[in-house]
Amino acid sequence: MKNSRRKFIKQSGGVLPFLLTSNIFSNLTSPFTSEVKINQINLFLINVNKERNFSYGVWKNRQHVMINIKGGDHIGWGETKVSSNKPNFDISAWSKEFKKLKGMNLSDAIDEVRNQFLKGNWKPIITEGLLMTLYDLMGKLENKPTIKMWGLKGTNPVPAIFCILERDTELVVKQARIAVDQNMHRYVKIKMFGEYEVDKRNVSALRKFLGPDSFILGDPNRGYSHVKDLKELSKIMIALNKAGMDGVEDPASLKKDELIFLQANVGALSIVPDHIMRPASKSIKYFDKRMGNYFNLHPNCMGTFTEINEISKIIKASKKGIMIGDSSLIGAACTFWQQLAIGNEASWVEAMEKPQEQDAFLRCVEEKATELNNEGKVVANFRPGFGLKVNESKLLSLSDAHLKI
Repeated sequence: MKNSRRKFIKQSGGVLPFLLTSNIFSNLTSPFTSEVKINQINLFLINVNKERNFSYGVWKNRQHVMINIKGGDHIGWGETKVSSNKPNFDISAWSKEFKKLKGMNLSDAIDEVRNQFLKGNWKPIITEGLLMTLYDLMGKLENKPTIKMWGLKGTNPVPAIFCILERDTELVVKQARIAVDQNMHRYVKIKMFGEYEVDKRNVSALRKFLGPDSFILGDPNRGYSHVKDLKELSKIMIALNKAGMDGVEDPASLKKDELIFLQANVGALSIVPDHIMRPASKSIKYFDKRMGNYFNLHPNCMGTFTEINEISKIIKASKKGIMIGDSSLIGAACTFWQQLAIGNEASWVEAMEKPQEQDAFLRCVEEKATELNNEGKVVANFRPGFGLKVNESKLLSLSDAHLKI
């Protein structure tokens, strides 16, 4: 059966996402819910001024939009990171096509957003934020957790991973202390810069501080692409593994066969493919379990959620691990991705709230379905939709800009 299913996926090619679109909504909901009209869309811009360092550059600030969509006396919530280093980001220009959703029934709106992505018209930073909001509204209208409506079976807590984005070693250790303070030190991700001595120094310091039991994931974000020889790249990765790194995301810009070679030649180190998994609708077709030991499903890059759930099934069937990544999220999207991680039985989830960076949205949350337990794992108490209730008037007062559609 599994082989037949994979053969179908392979033969279907680009047609598969459109086949998956048909009747998805009608199979999940009552006729009443599918016909509920969208009567209002609200966008709330929040600036985050915490500097973040990457191998490709620096974010001095970044911009997030919280979304709510109203229909049938219920409110769905979502979030997307829309830009960096643009504190005066124009949400009106960015959202000019959203008005076409107003007045649509819920089922048509979900199909519209999905198909805009699958046809290449809208980017994931638009479609993921809108879809999580619409699916939240769907679950609330049905009075059922959306994760359960999707048929996801996972219920066990999933470890949270803390992300450190610093170049200076002292700041790396300072952030590691925050990880300990927030009970998120068992899994820690560290940004790397494609500079061996810098990366080795930071990994070594992090391992020394955390001790032997924490899982350390390095993320060069393809920073070692300047190393063209795969054998040489393997040697560098093995050396970083000896320094304390357990896994590594995308050490370089690598194709499928190169990832397969690398994983086979780095000993105990786990390769975690990221970019090759984007978007979910394409990675379904070329997934190969030999590329790594874990596979990152990265927010703001995957596009659609039905396909995320499909590729997750394939990864699990191959006995490999799922990583739910992050897009520096700070608000409504965090609990969404955490629940997606739990439902799909992920190995860890990176999309965690960051009150030390920005807490405006968090201060407005009245109810939430996920929390961190004393073992550093995310626990879900599933509620209708994704379980968020938010003080909208308070959020309006704390936002940098607001647009009502």
